[in-house]
Amino acid sequence: MGDGRAVLVEAVKVKALEFREVSKTFKSGALGRRVTAIKDISFQLEEGEDLAVIGPSPSGKTTLLKLIAGIYRPDKGEILIFGKSIVNNLSWARKNTYYISQQMQLNKKLTVKEEITYFQELFKNPISRECVEMLELVGLSERDYDRRIETLSETQMTILKVVLGLIKKPKIMLMDNVLGEIDQKIIEGFTEVLNSIEGLTMIIVDKNIDLLNRVCEKAMILIDGKLMDIGKVKDILSDYPYKYDVEVSWKHDVDENKIASLGYPYQKIGGMARYYLRNESELKEVMEKIIGEMDKIMQVQVSGIDLEDIYYWRIYPKQLNEKNK
Repeated sequence: MGDGRAVLVEAVKVKALEFREVSKTFKSGALGRRVTAIKDISFQLEEGEDLAVIGPSPSGKTTLLKLIAGIYRPDKGEILIFGKSIVNNLSWARKNTYYISQQMQLNKKLTVKEEITYFQELFKNPISRECVEMLELVGLSERDYDRRIETLSETQMTILKVVLGLIKKPKIMLMDNVLGEIDQKIIEGFTEVLNSIEGLTMIIVDKNIDLLNRVCEKAMILIDGKLMDIGKVKDILSDYPYKYDVEVSWKHDVDENKIASLGYPYQKIGGMARYYLRNESELKEVMEKIIGEMDKIMQVQVSGIDLEDIYYWRIYPKQLNEKNK
């Protein structure tokens, strides 16, 4: 009997977020021509299932987040947060989401303590242990709370913005290109604390691929407002045909024929070439060839595949020269 009830509860468990064929358009220009920002998107997220949204600019990433936050209304389709329609329950939806963007400004004349106190009183919540840990990671212990915000570094201000949002205790946190300023030295500690917060679902748009790899178990690829792919990061990576990439930064402009002469698929991005390799044997061969050119090379970096490779593979496929594969 108990087992049956458990199965029933599992079966009716609502999704943290659900899009049902959602579209959004905007008027553009003097003639009022309508431009599609989001087109017929459907997907679901479980509670605590963090999502990375990647794609070129513009592709609808910010529009997607603002639809979830209730800032925009969909022209078509339905958006549900924990089973409730955002349109029909707008106040509830806004209470249970929090949207942070690059444009969010803090009053730099206030102290850290004054800003935190204001948000505590606004949301009627105390600051959590996780928030205190985040601030300590960037050198803001309680004795530093009297510092004016104008004296903080970019990383410290970014973490403070995240902390202020977490004081609200939202069910869904929406971060729109706010984490790129975080110092690489604290990413590991920051993401550990972020991942330890219970009952929080995060949807993140950011160019900081290392951070996205650490936080998000699921990824979505948007191109021209259309959903090109969505799934668990490990599943998307499993479809990727390569195992390693080697980034080579040249000291001076190099003829593309020279780059292609290594004989493996590559992309040329400014003064850097990224080579794509299927196995350790190919990696060894490429590295032997590169060693012979070290007098022309400034830097070499070898890594396994991650979301950055998926980004270039799916979003800029025409830039991948695979004729030598």
